[in-house]
Amino acid sequence: MIAVAALIVSISAYGQGQFAFNNRVPPDINAPFQLDTGAKLSGTDYTVQLLGGPTGGTLAALGSTQFRTGAAAGYVNPLTVTVPGVAGGKDADVLLKVFAGSSTAGSALSQFGPYKITVQEAPNPPLNLPLGTSPLVVTAIPEPTTLALGALGLGALLAIRRRK
Repeated sequence: MIAVAALIVSISAYGQGQFAFNNRVPPDINAPFQLDTGAKLSGTDYTVQLLGGPTGGTLAALGSTQFRTGAAAGYVNPLTVTVPGVAGGKDADVLLKVFAGSSTAGSALSQFGPYKITVQEAPNPPLNLPLGTSPLVVTAIPEPTTLALGALGLGALLAIRRRK
């Protein structure tokens, strides 16, 4: 009997709660991703990566998804995400990173969060990540090499002008 009780306690310590990631769940969630130009993110041109973990703890990659196209551009293909080590009913922190292209390699264009979510375990349905109703505006931040190249070009122009 003691062994069974110890097993149950140890299993719950390694619980894995879940939440749903969808940025369009009317009426509470309507947060399309868009560029600072107003264009909505679409298809495989962009990817959203979800990172998460226990509140205040280390965040690990949980999954990624891409965007819908056409009239649904700006909205992600929804997915249910498992947060390892966070049992149902406990809080997790979630961070969203947006990447150009269909991969999560390289530098993120933008990041959002962290968002706090209470994860759920079966038989309870997963809760939706609370994104609100404001657009999530992706501002492309140039990489340091791009800035360095621009500064080098500007310096060359100034040097040429100074010679004349």
